[in-house]
Amino acid sequence: MRIILLGPPGSGKSVLAEKLSRKYKLPILNMHRILSSIANEETELGRLVGELLLACAPIPEELVYSALKEPFEEAKNGFILDDFPRELVHAEILHQLLVSLGAPLELVIAIHVRNDDIMERLVGQSHCNACGEDYNIYSNPPLVEGVCDVCGGRISRRPADYEEGISNRLRICEANQGELISRYQGEGILQELHGLADEPRAYQAACKLVDAAPRIPLTDPEVLRLQAESEAKKKRGAKKSIRKKRVVKKRVVKKKAVAKKKAVVRKKAAVKKVATKKRVASKKKVIAKKAVAKKVTAKKKAVVKKIAVKKKTAAKKKAVVKKAAAKKVTVKKAAVKKKSVAKKVATKKKAAAKKRVATKKKSVVKKSAAKKKAAVKKKVTAKKKSVVKKKSVKRRVSGKKR
Repeated sequence: MRIILLGPPGSGKSVLAEKLSRKYKLPILNMHRILSSIANEETELGRLVGELLLACAPIPEELVYSALKEPFEEAKNGFILDDFPRELVHAEILHQLLVSLGAPLELVIAIHVRNDDIMERLVGQSHCNACGEDYNIYSNPPLVEGVCDVCGGRISRRPADYEEGISNRLRICEANQGELISRYQGEGILQELHGLADEPRAYQAACKLVDAAPRIPLTDPEVLRLQAESEAKKKRGAKKSIRKKRVVKKRVVKKKAVAKKKAVVRKKAAVKKVATKKRVASKKKVIAKKAVAKKVTAKKKAVVKKIAVKKKTAAKKKAVVKKAAAKKVTVKKAAVKKKSVAKKVATKKKAAAKKRVATKKKSVVKKSAAKKKAAVKKKVTAKKKSVVKKKSVKRRVSGKKR
């Protein structure tokens, strides 16, 4: 039985492939593992494949064909193909390879899973750099952290296994898987499976699909090539007939479109004539209305000008009266200021005269007091002198008597 499992990353394809392999005794062909084994070889091809895998770059078509040829030759009686094809180019390469081996596909199982369920699984995913064994930090961790249980190689997490990379991969996978599904539906070998493929329910449904699928025996590659060529010719003929029908339809559509355009042009011309007549009549009405409005506005402007002139003259008179009144007020204020200045000067003069009189009185009083003091001092000094003289006379008289 030659089977392909199609589905997004993290949908459980590898687990389902292992279960089906054990039951039907079919080898599993995994593109990533095949390329990893080639990368481990010490050859120029191995080095090139290793660099492409590390960079997560797309693998060239010739390299894919040469990598798959040997495993498919060994397993052309029956196999389970996992993680391949990923796009229409890969499907075409696989078809050419199987035609060359005379081993046509018998069943394609398309697995449909919600993106939320896949994100939960892939966030903790990691891979062995040597053998490509898959691990998960949460559900399937290795026995020794960072070391592969199978080959002892180093386990790492690829840049594409982070959330942004996973979301991008899911978008690309969804678009590519839709194209692959439509291709294999046309071939009549596609069956669909909904839900995670590693659940028991999905395994039972897959077994039913495998048992119900028709077996196609190996045939001569030349016969398969002729069949493929006849199918291609039929497709080409169908495409030609479809093209002819499309050309006829296009011509009919063009004629109808031309007729519609002509009718539309005629209608537009009639509508334009009516519209032009209406526009001319409306323009005349508008011109007449504008003339009447101009006359009315001219009269209104004349009246407004007269009123404005009257207002200006009245305003000028009021301004003259206000100026005269202001002059009178200023004259009165000047007279009042002069009177107040004269009063201030008079009060200052009176105060100065009073100060002078007071100072003169004070000086006279001081002089009289000083004269009195001097007279008193003279009298006292005269008395003292007379007393001294008397004492001296007494002394002299007393001395003579002795």
